[in-house]
Amino acid sequence: MDRSGVLPRVLIVESDPAELAALERTLDADGPFEVATARDGDEALHVASAMAPDVAVVDVASLGPDAAAKARELRAVTNFSAKIVAVAGESDADRVAELVAAGARAYVLKQKRDEVVGAVRAVTAGSGLLSPEVTRPVLDEVARLYEREKVRNDELEDLVRQLQDLSVTDWLTGLKNHGYYFERLSEEMDRGLRHRRSLSVVIADIDDFKIINDTRGHAAGDRVLQEVSAIMADTIRSADIVCRIGGEEFGMLLPETDPQGAQLVAERVREQVAALTISGVGKVTVSLGIASVPQHAVDRDELMEAADRALYLAKREGKNRSRIAGEVVTLGRTNAASNRNGRMQIVDLLVRVLRLRDPSMADHAAHTAEIAVAIGAHLSLSTSKLEHLRVAALLQDVGKIGVPDRILHKRGPLTEDEWEIIKEHPKKGFELVGGLVHPEAGEAVLANHERFDGKGYPRNLQGDEIPLLARILLVADAFTAMTMPRPFRDAMARSEALDELELNAGTQFDPMVVDAIGELLLDADSTAA
Repeated sequence: MDRSGVLPRVLIVESDPAELAALERTLDADGPFEVATARDGDEALHVASAMAPDVAVVDVASLGPDAAAKARELRAVTNFSAKIVAVAGESDADRVAELVAAGARAYVLKQKRDEVVGAVRAVTAGSGLLSPEVTRPVLDEVARLYEREKVRNDELEDLVRQLQDLSVTDWLTGLKNHGYYFERLSEEMDRGLRHRRSLSVVIADIDDFKIINDTRGHAAGDRVLQEVSAIMADTIRSADIVCRIGGEEFGMLLPETDPQGAQLVAERVREQVAALTISGVGKVTVSLGIASVPQHAVDRDELMEAADRALYLAKREGKNRSRIAGEVVTLGRTNAASNRNGRMQIVDLLVRVLRLRDPSMADHAAHTAEIAVAIGAHLSLSTSKLEHLRVAALLQDVGKIGVPDRILHKRGPLTEDEWEIIKEHPKKGFELVGGLVHPEAGEAVLANHERFDGKGYPRNLQGDEIPLLARILLVADAFTAMTMPRPFRDAMARSEALDELELNAGTQFDPMVVDAIGELLLDADSTAA
């Protein structure tokens, strides 16, 4: 409710009855809002002239071919007081950019209903929201408007500034977002390593946040995020940066700060949050993980992973505390190294189970792991990513443990039903190992049968949507399958296998990864000669 006690008036313009009902339910659940609906642009004008909405959530396709003109009319009948939230389906996400010229204040995918609600709240508060999925078409449209106008007038300048700010700002907390954080982290790491200066990161996670959302509601969860983020912003130095990098996760970037100095900052944040009482929620706490350059890593991903491991230890110890990467934790003999050893014991156990199920699969996985790691090293992956890749390669077929022998070892073509059973094994493998290995390794296990052209399974991912580790794994797996002898056929020569990979580059395989294995084989042949 706004300051005058009047509910914000929201008009939804959506031609799909099911989507309209879903959006209306979402707004009703997350309100309070006064909601009206319209199926097309003409009906929207009629409703808006009577209702005078504060916000119009407009599906671009529902406005017809000239969506921008209809949106301008909609604003005009409200004396330009209505703020437009442009929404579109995933299949035509680019169309939200059509409403840039009409003065839309937020641009989101309508399937992301939480973001639609967030956009309504943001524009009501005088801000806006720009979803990552639509950032590029929106900014491209701004560039096109510049070109068309030839003169960069004040209105366009303001629009550019607003969109640039929205693209790096989290609408709920006002902090910078994930993309901004990692861009600045790369810059600061380069600067710190070049000048041999310390740099620390702190990852902070609100303890038991899911319980707060589940028991108190999302509005209470939002208040927690806002108040905790405000404390973090007020506690850090002016030279430091704090961003919201995940749902309830925050990243702090502390230049010129060693691990001990970073822990002092982390402890100040922790104590300030613990002293806070949030209306409708009560007390909350945060756990924090700390890692520094050069003490714990000299690579961005390794640095964040070190901080993430430290955060995990803080959670494991009991929450509401901060931990520095590499610290020994007094829980028996638990420390970072033994946690890793425990995970690797689980991996080794699963590989042994796989070998008992089918020795050839385990041999295939081991050979694939060698090739995949070689490709990853050639592509300059970090040491930690190479380890995730090796684990994923070893476990890629673990989901086949439950596939019946009559299907797994069938010589002839599979029936449609048998093929459907086979296609389930990446999901089953992910379900089996997802909580036991690093998320990147788990994702690679899940996605290692996705094709570059989007015709793979289980999620029909395409191109760069497929995690890089999975794209590497697919090429390594195929090369292994072609060059290892089978009972029913001889092994292919490496050159023939490479020809086959190159033939399918761009359809089944990532061309970049195929080029990498080609360069590796060429280097190996040159060395042998």
